[in-house]
Amino acid sequence: MTLFAYDIKPGDTLLIQDRGIQVSYRLSQLMINVGPIITFTLFWVYRYEIYDYCLVEKKDNLARDFTPSLCQEYAFKMGLGHFIKRVFECIFVHLYSKPTKSLSRIVKEMGYFGLYFGLLVPFYLLHPNYMPDPFWKWFPLVPAGSHEFVYHFLLGVFIFAEVMNLMCHLHLKSFRKSDHDFTRMIPRFHGYSKITSANYFWELIAWIAFAFVAQTLAAYAFLVFSFFRMNYRAHKKHHRYIAEFKNHYPAEQRWHFIPYIF
Repeated sequence: MTLFAYDIKPGDTLLIQDRGIQVSYRLSQLMINVGPIITFTLFWVYRYEIYDYCLVEKKDNLARDFTPSLCQEYAFKMGLGHFIKRVFECIFVHLYSKPTKSLSRIVKEMGYFGLYFGLLVPFYLLHPNYMPDPFWKWFPLVPAGSHEFVYHFLLGVFIFAEVMNLMCHLHLKSFRKSDHDFTRMIPRFHGYSKITSANYFWELIAWIAFAFVAQTLAAYAFLVFSFFRMNYRAHKKHHRYIAEFKNHYPAEQRWHFIPYIF
């Protein structure tokens, strides 16, 4: 790319900003998303060694022969599967318009996904004193003893949401030919007819299902943080589409994140 490609002519003033050390955008996304895969796997394989080292007392429930409960097993697979899907998308699906990402931003996102989700969530999910407290036991319409059915249902919701999120990304990919392509079109399928950021909506549904299966404060907190993070991004995208496509974008017919709410 040359300056002429950006319609910069002789005599124009060009401001240059030092954005620090830059890393390939695709590589940065791989670095961010591979962290939780590694940490979740380590917690599962070396669970006894990790808690034997971390816990000073109350090790009565710690045993080498670990048999996870159904909610622990499902939540572990859901968290691991989500980031395996993200890595797959980084390699085979996403086309990035930006060539690089700053190292400082990478560190922040690695802290969010790698340290918080990758360490705190599995630490409390696989903890020897983990005790699930199903929220649905307070609802009279859910019969007693139906916990397994609810876990199966939430796993199904999670898988459906992840597939829809993948379909959204494939739909967006169809608008571009390669990396560094800035082409944008108005998406219309897989929820985009009602939601500007349908991909974020489906990801939020997946995280809700995950949090309800995991039933830990760390998982619920991650859900809340993810909501505000995606809501902010969806709001910006909604207004960017309006500014770019003007009257061609059906803004009055689409919610920016959650139908009938945001």
